Amino acid sequence: MSLSTSSFADLTDPFAVTAGDHCPWCNQPIPHEKFDEIHARIQAKELERTTELERRLKEQFTREKAQAEAKAKADVEQARKDAAAAVETVKHEAAEKEAAAREEAKKAAEGAMASKVAEAQQARKAAEDQLQAVRGNHQNELNHRLQEQRDALEKAHAAAVNTEKANAFKDRQKFDEKLQELQRQLQKKTAEELGEGAEVDLFEALKAEFQEDQITRIAKGGPGADILHKAIHNGRVCGSIIYDSKNRNAWRNEYVTKLREDQLAARSEHAILATAVFPAGAKQLHIQDSVIITNPARAIALVQLLRRHIVQTHALRLSNEARDQKTLQLYEFITSDRCAQLLGRIESLTDAILDLEVKEQAAHESTWKKRGGLVRSVQKAHGDFSFEIERIVGTAASAA
Repeated sequence: MSLSTSSFADLTDPFAVTAGDHCPWCNQPIPHEKFDEIHARIQAKELERTTELERRLKEQFTREKAQAEAKAKADVEQARKDAAAAVETVKHEAAEKEAAAREEAKKAAEGAMASKVAEAQQARKAAEDQLQAVRGNHQNELNHRLQEQRDALEKAHAAAVNTEKANAFKDRQKFDEKLQELQRQLQKKTAEELGEGAEVDLFEALKAEFQEDQITRIAKGGPGADILHKAIHNGRVCGSIIYDSKNRNAWRNEYVTKLREDQLAARSEHAILATAVFPAGAKQLHIQDSVIITNPARAIALVQLLRRHIVQTHALRLSNEARDQKTLQLYEFITSDRCAQLLGRIESLTDAILDLEVKEQAAHESTWKKRGGLVRSVQKAHGDFSFEIERIVGTAASAA
C-alpha cells in the first residue's frame, strides 16, 4: 500500500488548490466565521489521518523488516546446516580412506614381518636349548659340590658329637664319683653333727644381732638347751631365752618336752625351738607346751619381739601373775594372723634387701635408694611390732 506525492499533498493541504471562503470539497461559499472552524476541523482530521498513516507505515516497515530478518536468519541457519553436513561427509570419506590405508599398510607389514618373526622364534628356541643344557651341567656340578660339603659336615658333626659324648661321659663319671663320696660322707655323719650346723648358724646370727646381750653355747653332752641368751639392759640382766636347733626329717614331740624341761631348769622366760619340720597341721610358727616352735628364717625377728617383752616387763617390775598374763597375751599375739602378716612382711623385705645386696655391685646408686626404702619399711614393721607389745604390756599394767 503506497500513496502518490500529489495525493498526499492534497490530503495534507486542502487549501493548496482552493483559496477563499469556499468549501475545499464542494466549493460552496461559507461564512468567514464558519470557515475558520471548518478549516480547523479539517486540519485536525487531516492531522489524525496523517498520524494514522504514519503509524501504519511504521508497522508495515517493522513487519517487513522482521520478516526479512527471519528469512535471512533461516537462510543462514540452513546454510550452516548444509555446511556442517558437507563437513561430516568429508570427514566420513576421509576416515574411510584412512582406515582402508591403515588396513592395507597393516597387511603389508604383517606380510613383511612374518618371515622375521619365524626367524626370531627359531633363534630363541635354539638359545633356550643351549641355556637349558648349560643349566643342567651347572646344576649337576652344584649338586656334586653340595654332596661333598654335606658329607664333610656330617663327618665333622659326627666327630664333634662323639667328642662331646666322650667328654660328657667323663664328666658324668666324675660327678657320680663325687656324689657317691658325698653320700658316703653324709652317711657317716650323726644326727647330732647335722643339728650342730644349724645351731652354729643360729648362734652366729644371735651374736651379730644382739651384741649387747650375753649369748653362750651349751657344751655338747652338758645339761640344758643348745644356746642360752641373757637380755641385758642398762647393765642389768632382765631375763633369758633358751634355744634348741633341730635338723631332722621328721617331727618328734620329745623335742618340745625336753626343751620345756630345760626352760624350767634355767628359769628362762621363753624357749625357742628352731626347726624346719613342724607338728601335723602347723607351719612357720607354732606354740606347744609354752615352747615356741619357729622356722629358722623367722627366729631373729621373733627374738627381737621377745627381748623387747622381757626388757619392758622387767622395767615395770610386775608380779609373777602379771608376768604370766602378759606372756600369755604375747603368745596369743605370736600365733595370731596379725603377727604372721608382720613376720611375713619382714621376711619379704629382708629377702628383698639381700637380693639388692647381691645386685648392688651392678647398680650401686639405684640399689642404695631402694634399700633405704626397704630399711624404712622394715623399721616401720618393727615399729608396728613395738606398738603391739607396748599395747599388750601397757594394757596389762593399767589393768594391774
